[in-house]
Formats: sequence, structure tokens, C-alpha cells
Amino acid sequence: MILKRLSLTVALTSLIAGCAMPPMSPPLVTEGQSSSQEANIESLLAQARRSSPIRSAELKLQAAQLLASQGEPDHAADILADIDTSILPPSLQFNIIRLKTQQALDSNDGEQALSYLAYMPSLSTLPEGDVLLSEQLYAEAYNLNGQPLEEAKILIEGSDYIQDQEKRQNLHDRIWQALQSTGDEELHSALQQPNNNYLLQGWLELALASRSIADIKTQTNNIDNWLNLWQAHPAAQTMPDNLASPQSIDLINVARIGVLLPTTGSLAKAGKAIQDGITTAHYANQGSSYTPELVFLDSTLYNTPEEIIQAAQEKEVQLIIGPLEKDKVSALSQYDSLPLPFLALNYAETSATNLYQFGLSAEDEARDAATQAINAGKRYALILTPNSTWGNRAESAFADTFSALGGTIVARKSFNTGDLNQDIAQLLKTDESKTRAISLRKATGLNFEFEERRRQDADTILLAARPQDARLIKPILSFYFAGDLPVYATSQVFSGSINSAADIDLNGIMFGDIPWVLSPPSDNRRALNAIRNNTNTRFGRLYALGIDAYNLYPYLQQLGATQGARLQGETGMLSLSEQNKINRHLQWAIFENGSPKLIE
Repeated sequence: MILKRLSLTVALTSLIAGCAMPPMSPPLVTEGQSSSQEANIESLLAQARRSSPIRSAELKLQAAQLLASQGEPDHAADILADIDTSILPPSLQFNIIRLKTQQALDSNDGEQALSYLAYMPSLSTLPEGDVLLSEQLYAEAYNLNGQPLEEAKILIEGSDYIQDQEKRQNLHDRIWQALQSTGDEELHSALQQPNNNYLLQGWLELALASRSIADIKTQTNNIDNWLNLWQAHPAAQTMPDNLASPQSIDLINVARIGVLLPTTGSLAKAGKAIQDGITTAHYANQGSSYTPELVFLDSTLYNTPEEIIQAAQEKEVQLIIGPLEKDKVSALSQYDSLPLPFLALNYAETSATNLYQFGLSAEDEARDAATQAINAGKRYALILTPNSTWGNRAESAFADTFSALGGTIVARKSFNTGDLNQDIAQLLKTDESKTRAISLRKATGLNFEFEERRRQDADTILLAARPQDARLIKPILSFYFAGDLPVYATSQVFSGSINSAADIDLNGIMFGDIPWVLSPPSDNRRALNAIRNNTNTRFGRLYALGIDAYNLYPYLQQLGATQGARLQGETGMLSLSEQNKINRHLQWAIFENGSPKLIE
């Protein structure tokens, strides 16, 4: 018995000429033919009852095949269930297991299909056609059972048989899809196995390379390094269609950039800070071979996308950084396709061709915190966020991301600063233990001692809170016996300035923040420090947004076309989603002795 591993649908059926499985769909029969088949089935079963075990199995298989062709898979399964396949010759054993497996696959039951395939005879005893059919069944079973790495392995194993270029391309695309669905931890573990053959190891290293593209701005690309090392590998000869090298995608080079930001109104200060960041980065790049001209536009002068586009055309700009106002970004997102690229500095619910969206959203940080907790092995989370608009957005992002990654939200609570003690007691259910004790005292008349207890069904807390609230929250968590629960927080817990005396109560809280705050100052930050006194405040992060917006625009096409590509920025490690939204992956720190310490 060979426990082989695979997983994709009978995808290889169309790839392997001359090896297609017999159709399982019921043929069209007349009433007379149906009656004749039923009689034939009964006759076969009657003969089986009088025959030797091997002959009986052959007859039962014929009866089950007829029933399956008539659309009676359950009856067919009952007939096959009591056959002892271990005593049968390999070819008969294979045909019975194949039929049982196909019925499980038709019912979308990958787990049951794999249980049947566990009894498949040694493939060395089967002809090549049956080996290929066996691999098809394994592939589909692993696919249905959510085991993409095993699916990829079996497809890789079968790839040697494919000579036709179009079929090989289709197979490589399917292998790549399965590998891209494999988790990082599982992929790293597979890479360390000592018995990987050349084909498998090459594919695994290519999958790792696609996730490890170095900072795209440095033009170092692990995929190109892989191609140099694995020139003879089949995947190098026929690359998956959706895998590209960043260097093969042109940079966006434009002569004139429109900077569309508000200069009056409530967002004027924010607009000015972002503009300062853009101009700082622009001056820093003056020595490069291609430096565009900046054209500044006051976004408050334009009310509709049509007016913005018309102004861009009149100014002959080829790309716009902005707008900042959310309503204007939302209006632009309603277009199917914009006539020139926009790098908007806010987010909308929808997107449009040529519209890229980039900002400092609370949701980004909450998603990163939830991911960090999952990567640390946490699976049951309590969510604690302020009762405010940004707190509600953070709560939704926490919950959606943690759940999507396989975690469970045990409970969530929106707090008010004046009610923190009560709100946290409710979240941890310590108030319930006290209430039960009071009720029991009343019922029994006894004045006994009791020990308060917190809930035991959570292993982490996801927190969004400003420093003044977080300094109260952490001690209250400890008071209610939750001091041992790891806390993953958004950047709002840190003011941006080291204040160990005030932040001593934050000890143990882990939080994500931007490199602008946590890393040593970059050249751009030092340049701004010389002329601005607020770079270390939360407002100062807008400078970082402007710097990144200017440094980001040339690489937008590369980020979109190259899976795993990213750009190291002042606001985080930047990547691009399928919806053309910039995702920020933060640095992480933990409070120790009242000061943030980077977590490697």
C-alpha cells in the first residue's frame, strides 16, 4: 500500500492524451433498456454470491459500474463496500478503488476519497495509464480536502509525462496556483526535507523566491537569482503565466506630476505636511537620471472628477498624487477607467483602473496586528477598541482579518474612557463571577469568601487605544487576572516620543508602527527635522506619507505585476493588492521599562 500525496482535480485528464477516465455520467436509456439493465444487475449480483472471492469482486464491480451509470451511486457504493480489496490482484483492486474514489469526489468529499486511495495498490504493479489515473484521483482529492502542497507535489510528479507545450503551460500554472495557496510555515518545512528530488526542490525554492522578493527599489529580485541557479528546471523553461520578474516591468517615468492637495479648509495643515514630504523626497532624488517636474494643484478648487481631469490635462501632467479628501477619492473610484494614473492618499470602498489608493488607515494597522497575533500562534481573541468611529473601523478590521486567518473572536467590547473598569470587567467576565457569588450568598445565607476569575477561553487581546487610555487599560487587565494575556495593539498606543515614566504601565504591550517612528532616522527625516519641530508627533507621520507617495509612484506597475514584490518605505513595507490598494506591513515593538523595543 502506498500513501501518495497529491491534490488537484481531474485536471490532468485533459493534459494526458489517451489516458482519460471513462465517463461517469448516466447514458440515455429507454424504459425497456432500463429494465434490461436492472435484470442484468440482479443477475451479476446473484452470480457474485455463488462465486469465488476474486470472481465475486469482478461481478460486483460490473454491477456497481452499471448502477453508477444509471445515477445510483449510493447503491453502487453499498455493493462495493463489503469487498475485501486486499486479496485482489492489483488491476482489479485499482478499478474498484478508482470507482469508489470517483464517487466520493463527485460528492465533493475529499477526505473520503483520500481514505479510499490509502488502499490503492503499489503503483509499481500498475501500467502507466493506471498510474496517471491514480495521480489524477489523488490530485483532485487533495484539492477538495484543502491540501494545496500535497496537490502541488503530485502534479509535479506527473509533469514528466507532459511533452506538449500548451499542456505543460497549463500544468505549470496549476502547480503554481497550488504552491501559492500553501502557507509559509508549511512551505518552509517542505523545503527542509532531505529527500526532495530535483523537480520538487526547484518548484519549492521558486515559491519561496516569489514571496521573498527583496525591496523592489534596490532592483534585487530572488526570482532572477532562482533563474540563474535553476536554468535547466522545467519551471525555468516554462514559467507560470502569472509569475513575472520586477525587472521585466517598466518603471513609470513621467515628465510632470500633479500634486493635488488641499491648501485651505480643515485639511490644509495635513495637505501642507504631505506636500513637504513630497518635495523633500523630490529634492533628494534630484541627482537621479530622471526627475519629473512637480505641478501643485489646490484640490479644494475642484468639486468633481471631471474638473480634476480637465485641470490635469490643461497642466499637461501625466500622473497625479492625490487627492487627500475621501469624498473625492470615492468619486474617482466610480470611473471604470481613469485617463491617467492617480495615487490617491485615502481609501474608497471601490476602485478603478488607473486609481491607486494609499493612506495611513486604522484598518491597515488593525489588520497587521491581527496577522501578527495569528503568526504567533494565537487563535482565540478578545477585541477592545474605543467607542468611536476609528475604533469601530479598527474593530471590524481586527475581527475580519483574525477570522479570515483561522482565528476565533471570543468577544469584543467598545470602551468609554470613564467606564474602563466596568467595560474590561465585562469583556473578561469577571463581573459575572462576582454576580454569581453575590447570588449564591443570598441563596445560602452564608458569608463565604470567593475568588474572582476571568474567562479562560481567550489567548490574546487585540487592542486599539490612545496612550492615555492604554496606560489605564493595561493595569486594569492585570487587576482582573488578564496580565498574562499577550496584547497586540495598533500604533495609537504610542505617542511617538519616548516617555518611559508615563509609559511604564504599557510594559508588555506589543504594537505595530511605521519605520519613520521605530527605525533610526532616514536622510529624508533628518532633512525635515532640520526645518520642522513636529516630526516625532502623530501629525509628523504625514511627512512620511508624502515621502512614500513620491518614492512609490515609479514602482506601481512592478508592484502590481510581480507577486511578492514590495517596497521599503517610511510608512512600512509596501505592497499592492489586487484592488490597487497599498498594503502597509509595519515594524513591531514591545514596551519594556516604558520604552519601545523592536521585535525582530
